[in-house]
Amino acid sequence: MPTRKINVMHLIINLKRDGAQQVVRTLAEYQKMSDACEPIVCTFKDGPLREDIEALGIKVEILPERRYSIVTVPLFLADMVKIWRALRHLIKKYNIDVIQTQLLNILNFLVLPLRYTSRARVVLWTFQNAKFGVTIEDLKHKWTLKPKRFFHNLLYRLTAPFASGFIAVSEEVKHTMIREIGPIGKKITVICNAVDVRRYEQPVDTNAVRQELGFDNDARLLAIVARLQLQKGHCYLVDAMSAIVKKYPNVHALFIGQGELQAELEAQVEQLKLGDNIHFLGSRKDVPALLATSELFVLPSLWEGLSVALLEAMAAAKPIVATAVSGTTQAMIAGKTGVIVEPGNSQALAAGIIQLLDNPELAMQMGQAAKQHVVDNYSAQNQAKEHLALYRKLLKV
Repeated sequence: MPTRKINVMHLIINLKRDGAQQVVRTLAEYQKMSDACEPIVCTFKDGPLREDIEALGIKVEILPERRYSIVTVPLFLADMVKIWRALRHLIKKYNIDVIQTQLLNILNFLVLPLRYTSRARVVLWTFQNAKFGVTIEDLKHKWTLKPKRFFHNLLYRLTAPFASGFIAVSEEVKHTMIREIGPIGKKITVICNAVDVRRYEQPVDTNAVRQELGFDNDARLLAIVARLQLQKGHCYLVDAMSAIVKKYPNVHALFIGQGELQAELEAQVEQLKLGDNIHFLGSRKDVPALLATSELFVLPSLWEGLSVALLEAMAAAKPIVATAVSGTTQAMIAGKTGVIVEPGNSQALAAGIIQLLDNPELAMQMGQAAKQHVVDNYSAQNQAKEHLALYRKLLKV
């Protein structure tokens, strides 16, 4: 007798074109293709990725958005009740078996009781980052950071035994979870982020892309795909560009993404007189084409989980210059798929980039090795299979 499909709710905070959101899109796509799962995507804030997900034939549901901080207790609780009721309604509507969360922070604790009060038998929390607690970037009132962080970590320690399980996107994220939450190692499954390699094998008219961006054929392009926030370390790449441009005046860095630090980074670029060499492109739908047109990829992060942008660049056969942070050191092979440097060190970053610009043949070899490494170890098909195996184990089907 054939096993019935497992109905999965992927619950994510918003539908921006960021890394975790791309993970959900790709995972849901391959789950639907496998014919073993029927995924839906639920979010608290609509965004540009919704169109892509719905084009795959996957339902997207928009939940009531959280409006109030826990500081305003009565209003916060009213918000929670409203969201909880909406989730129960969707679980019943779609006969959900598994709820898998991404980037929910405190809302993870709202979802957990649904395991006991609805037909959903499995609740999985996915941890995308080595720093998974509350950060100052998350807060409207900065003074609440310490108490919220303490309360957040305490809640994780108290409620972790009641979750069905946890997914860590890299081994280092798993170790961080054990350190911060406690002895939950037996409930953590490491399933690395993955990438749909097909998206990076489509033919691209790189001359047309260069023309659109205003570059001639002699321009040497570096790409960084990341939100403009502290974690991603853009400021160190800006500093590094000063040294790089002295040797290669025709080098251009493409900052693909948007975020709260844009004005600050633009001021830094202006101060260093690098406006002709650093270009803020904002959020883009054509990342595969931009990567294909670039010579190498840079990721100067201060911390990570396992960067999806890194895997995408490797799938595009780009040599990498990246920092030695969680996930990156797991996904890359230093000296073979790219160059790994110390985080927060602009001089080391500049040296790594110049090394690859000096040696185009070596860079090309590294790019090919990077692509093969992703195909072998970080494919979307394998990621979907690993999730399915975990669901079946927890559902006992």
